[in-house]
Amino acid sequence: MRPAMRWLLSAALAVTAASAVAQAPLNFNDLVGVWNLMYEDGQTGTFTFSKNNDGTPKVVVSTMAGGESVAKEVVIKGDTITFTREIAVQGVSGSVNYTAKLVDGALKGTGDVKLAGPDGGALGGGAPTPFTATSVKR
Repeated sequence: MRPAMRWLLSAALAVTAASAVAQAPLNFNDLVGVWNLMYEDGQTGTFTFSKNNDGTPKVVVSTMAGGESVAKEVVIKGDTITFTREIAVQGVSGSVNYTAKLVDGALKGTGDVKLAGPDGGALGGGAPTPFTATSVKR
């Protein structure tokens, strides 16, 4: 086999292997426990992953600004986990939609805040804020 062809084949195999690793399905059992949360803007908190009595995923989120609440709509699709929680900050209610992937042992993702005014109308929010969460037990 010619060196150029061998190199091209090796490169194609390496790209295929990297894609397979990057798209490995996320297993909720790998997340069970407490994770320290650090937003890119310096805000901190925790994610606590466990299971409800019926075996479904449970996520409790605690942050400096949003307090503590149980997430709703916990979904794992492929290599991504998403969940939503309700918050109340300085008399304004809203929600945070979290999306994350497990990358090198850490959860990396974004928290997207949506706020509602006193009349229930949307106040919006900022751009999704990047975060990293690391397992306390790791």
